[in-house]
Order: sequence, then structure tokens, then C-alpha cells
Amino acid sequence: MSTQHDIEEPVAGEGLIAAIHSLSHRLMLLYSKIVYDQTGLNWQDWRILRAVVGLQSCRAQDICDECGLQKPHVSNGLARLEKAGHIERSRNPENAKVKVVRSTAQGASLVHKAQPVLDDLNAQISTNGTSGEGLLEELRGYQSELDRLAKSSSSG
Repeated sequence: MSTQHDIEEPVAGEGLIAAIHSLSHRLMLLYSKIVYDQTGLNWQDWRILRAVVGLQSCRAQDICDECGLQKPHVSNGLARLEKAGHIERSRNPENAKVKVVRSTAQGASLVHKAQPVLDDLNAQISTNGTSGEGLLEELRGYQSELDRLAKSSSSG
């Protein structure tokens, strides 16, 4: 596992991947803690609830498309949010196989209360550091190169 000391030194290859994984894990834990402190929800459930409130009336697939989560994660999150009273699901009268998801007043209120705080946090992160676009482009380039190398090694 990569340590803080490892990350401070130039790394390449496997060391870089380990450092990226370690840092991204720590960042997710920190951000998830802030989301939980503001909402009482885990990060995924927050994203799902925010999508439901934004879309107003939607299907689980619409939520997947909106927040980039896989269907099993969205389905489990919807069950937790429904149990907590943040959303309600009902059958679509036009197609009984499809469930329609809507936020409750409680869910909408939570989003309207927490969203400004989390938006402010995101703005502070962007102004205090970098927007992250350069880093993302570098990582995408690294991924493309790894994809290329993986394909050439598997075909050889």
C-alpha cells in the first residue's frame, strides 16, 4: 500500500497507480464524511436523492444516467431512501413494469438545505486548489496508454 511518503516522491507505473488509489480513497472518505455530516446520508444515497429531486419524476435508469452509478447501487440506494422517507416509488400507470420515483417533501427539503453548503465546499476546493481538469486529462492519458499496452500485450 502506498504511504504519504511514497506519494511525495516521483512515481511511475505500479507506484503511480497505488498512489492514485490511496489518495482517491482518502478523498472519498473525507468528502463522504462531510456529506454525511450535512445530510445523514452516504455519498451514493446523496447523489441519488439529489438526482431524484432534480429530475422530479423519473425511473431508476434515469438516475443511473444522471449520476453515473450502476443500477444495483441505485436500486439499493432507492430502497434506503424510501425507508428513510426521502423518496416514494409507485407503479407507472402506463407501464406496470416501470416504477416512478419522486422525492417527498422531506427529501426535497434535505436537498435544499444541504446543497448550498456542499456547493460552497466545492467552490472553496476549486478556488483554493486547481479545478482538477488538468489532473483528469493526465489521468485519462495514462489510462489510454495502459489500455493500449494491455491490448498489445494480450494480442501478442
